[in-house]
Amino acid sequence: MRRVTARYTWDRLRVSFWFVPAIMALVAVPLAWIMYEIDARIPNELLADSRLVLSGDVDALRSTLVSIATTVLATAGVVFTLLTLPLSTVAAQYGSRLLRVFLRDRTTQLVLGMFVGTFVYCIAAAFTILPAEIEPASPQLTATLGLLMMMATFGSLILLVQHISTMLQAPNIAAAAGEQLMDVVRVDDTDDVRSADNSGSAARREIASLMESSGHLIHIAETGYIQTVDPQILLTLARENDLLIRLLQKPGAFVRSGEAVAGVWPPERITEQRDKQIRRAFRVGNQRTPTQDVETAVNQLVEMAVRAMSPAINDPFTAMTCLDHIGNGLTLFVRQGEESLNTYDRDGRLRLIFEPVTFAELLSTAFDMLRHCSCDNADVLLHMLAVINDIGQETKTAEARRLLRHHAGLICAESMAGRLIEEDRRRIQQCAQELDEALSSSPPI
Repeated sequence: MRRVTARYTWDRLRVSFWFVPAIMALVAVPLAWIMYEIDARIPNELLADSRLVLSGDVDALRSTLVSIATTVLATAGVVFTLLTLPLSTVAAQYGSRLLRVFLRDRTTQLVLGMFVGTFVYCIAAAFTILPAEIEPASPQLTATLGLLMMMATFGSLILLVQHISTMLQAPNIAAAAGEQLMDVVRVDDTDDVRSADNSGSAARREIASLMESSGHLIHIAETGYIQTVDPQILLTLARENDLLIRLLQKPGAFVRSGEAVAGVWPPERITEQRDKQIRRAFRVGNQRTPTQDVETAVNQLVEMAVRAMSPAINDPFTAMTCLDHIGNGLTLFVRQGEESLNTYDRDGRLRLIFEPVTFAELLSTAFDMLRHCSCDNADVLLHMLAVINDIGQETKTAEARRLLRHHAGLICAESMAGRLIEEDRRRIQQCAQELDEALSSSPPI
């Protein structure tokens, strides 16, 4: 499986409540068989005096396992009721996009898995036990393990209540969304792909001569958002068929059925089969995902901050927390540098041209909407300037520093349009002026 496809599939599995419970249920069945085989090899007389092992005849222990399964199943209804409250709270207060943060929570999935696994184990064990006429030995260890699993399951219920009360706190949700942003920024999809700068004269001439000719356009069949684009598939096709592919749409873009998403040169080498193979590299869905889309990861934090600044909630502290995590992600993005537009294969041949997300786009995504919503709050505007200053400490290029100065100026202008007292406006203007002077100086080496 391709790396991007594998990461997308793993991301889908991580944000589902059924994946971990399904794995634990599959493990519970062979565990019941193994315990029954162990019971068959250990005489009951050896465990007769133990107070830590359930004793009884075959029918009694089978009934015990069925009773445990029934109890766990009845309690599972309480667990699912507990889960509906945080889901509705997260969707209403922080936005439906933040549901990903709750759905991918490992503790919640493990607790659900404990209930499902215990139920499946007890049922599988009860059906595995042979009648006393065929196997007179009682499955004492099998029943004892079922009881221990039930006790652990109820203990995990207490853990779930504690975990939900902690997880629903705004700083923890912002931290989880911030970690998603860091994960997306860290990803490098081009393990065996060599990228080069397209500023060289040879590269520019090659691209210019290429664009003068008409290429074969790849039209997408679905309507929706581009969730992932697998560069390994495209690179393999381009290398095997000596093609050059230019992506016209990036992950996160909304495309309509029949819209062109890529151009291929030379066009005469494209057959119907190769056209379909290139289309398979594009995965389209109803919603944007942060697998390759950095803007979506930023949008999760921005939506949470914007909702926090709404008159109904009016929580500037949550907005400032989100800004901290946005600044952390953008700082890492600046430190790594923007991706090259040109992708070469191992032989040095230009194969892929694509438009990655730019620093300017991320800055607009991060600050524009939140700046408008925070025009009446001096503390949030000042915190924006502080975050821009932190990003500027890692910015080495003059263009990136110019963009940061531009957004600092917009924040200053926004403060003039808001309903702030003169003292707050003066503080913001002074901070913006100092930041502008610092970013106008030579970047640190």
